[in-house]
Amino acid sequence: MNQDETSVGEWQSLDGDPARDSTGDPDVVFAHVSDLHGQLTPRHQVYYDNPTSKPNFEFRDDDRVIKRSGGVPLLAAKLDELREDDEVCTLMSGDTFHGSAVTTYTDGRAMLEPINEHVAPDVYVPGNWDYSNEAVEDGNFVELMDDLDAPVLANNLYDWETDKRLYDAYSILEVGGLSVGVVGMTNVYVDRMAPSFWEGKYRFGKHPALLEESAQAARDDGADVVVAVTEIGLPWMVQAAKDCASVDVMFSAHTHEYTYEPIVVEETETVVVESGMGEALGRVDLRIRNGEIQFRHHLYCLTEDGEYTPDPDADAQETVESVRAPFFEGNSEFERGAGTLERPLDTIVGQTETPLYRQSFLESAWNTLFNDALQAHFDTDLAVSHGFRYGTAIPPGDITLGELYTFFPMATPVARGVAYGQQLTSHMEEFLEDNFTPYPYDQEDGRVRNFSSNVEVTVDPTAKRGRRLVEMRIDGELVDPEETYSVATFRRPGDPERDLGNCGFPFQDVEVDDGTIPVDVIVEYLEEHSPVDYEVMGLVETADDGGRAQNTPADGPYPFIQPGVDYRDGEAYCETSMIPRGNAFPEEGRNRTR
Repeated sequence: MNQDETSVGEWQSLDGDPARDSTGDPDVVFAHVSDLHGQLTPRHQVYYDNPTSKPNFEFRDDDRVIKRSGGVPLLAAKLDELREDDEVCTLMSGDTFHGSAVTTYTDGRAMLEPINEHVAPDVYVPGNWDYSNEAVEDGNFVELMDDLDAPVLANNLYDWETDKRLYDAYSILEVGGLSVGVVGMTNVYVDRMAPSFWEGKYRFGKHPALLEESAQAARDDGADVVVAVTEIGLPWMVQAAKDCASVDVMFSAHTHEYTYEPIVVEETETVVVESGMGEALGRVDLRIRNGEIQFRHHLYCLTEDGEYTPDPDADAQETVESVRAPFFEGNSEFERGAGTLERPLDTIVGQTETPLYRQSFLESAWNTLFNDALQAHFDTDLAVSHGFRYGTAIPPGDITLGELYTFFPMATPVARGVAYGQQLTSHMEEFLEDNFTPYPYDQEDGRVRNFSSNVEVTVDPTAKRGRRLVEMRIDGELVDPEETYSVATFRRPGDPERDLGNCGFPFQDVEVDDGTIPVDVIVEYLEEHSPVDYEVMGLVETADDGGRAQNTPADGPYPFIQPGVDYRDGEAYCETSMIPRGNAFPEEGRNRTR
């Protein structure tokens, strides 16, 4: 038994009941790495206080704490520690090749040696941002996947022209005396991202029944247990667990959630876990006793002072330092897309008096800062951005150029245009539908649109479709549907000429600043306004007579950022079964891309 074996939970059956024998070794240990987002070295990360929060951080009078954590050397050391004592199957959910200046200016290739040599996954399932390398001419998703040593699984990824599946739907691995069926499913929302990520190259199957079909095929192929590795998001996967009875454990990713306690779906005896964002390592032990599959689970948050965090792996440290070295030299210049990097990544570009991060649902200090920088750059009426919530944290003090790239690692130009008020409110309504729909398969990402600090939005999560936006105000005045407003944002690669910032409608008077990317705009703003002092200001609020939505896990009973669809008391998570079980799909005439 290794030094942290006691941290792993008690043995349970897949319906959540305690196992009769709470002792004994696992047949196989699954280690789950997800959403690495280019995190080669430790970064600061925010952790929230919640009744179910683990590890037991000292929050004191605050409801959150910032810790340095993660990085490939720590991940590699922890994986080696587990591998010394048990048969380990390392599963990796994607969004690996995007997330930093190093990945941006190497088309993601900087991650290949650290992953192949030190993480050494047994299976890799692509994530939505892994396709972002297609956004410029020299990017190529398929080449990255080909250069991984691990087999790539994706039961729903098809060639645009031939409609042939590009990768195997599942694989049978012999681990710890068990035949393990591993099903892989890539993100189903890529075709709602920038067109150049996918258009003319890939099609994406979306139906959750694809998981059930692949799991059944793996069982027919002799699998004793079946696990699914995905990159779609926690609400989607919890619902899929209720609909897909042939999967034993689902390893979720994409929404960057921390399932310190596994989600057990009793109806199908399926367990769902999600393993944070790169600085955490999920562990699920499985064994078969008297014909019953039993499990236990632990999520290691690899903070530098963590109880179960080992010393960094020296060989991995050397590899990472070698990969990153050119980005800290004074005479290097990198170009990609509209971006040019001429200064070392440790260049100090500003200061902040308060922590900056965006691991939140409705509003974050970072997104407001970014939009204010856009608005100031173009001198517009307002600014709008995705409301991304991936990324790390910047504690009070100096801000480096490299830290800015972890928040917006895209070399796409900033832009401005003119929009009618009706276009702005309709667009916001569409995003609210994505998040507050009662149908989890229609939910996406767990983020709403964010605006500059002069825009205030009131929403009602429980209202019907088309009525969730209660009001939107710009500079204190209600948005006039017939008035025009100048808007700062950015251009996504491959979008129609007049579509900006994933807004999905045509702007007027479009102006693209081809030589300036989002990081440049933030640097410009910090030079003028440092030290900045941004907090969550209540720019997005819920109506007094409407449903409540949590901004962070510290705001209520749900231990997740996006709390599913029940906003009352936190007693339910997602819907009951939505797909009739036992469906048989004919091979001929089936549309595999739906």
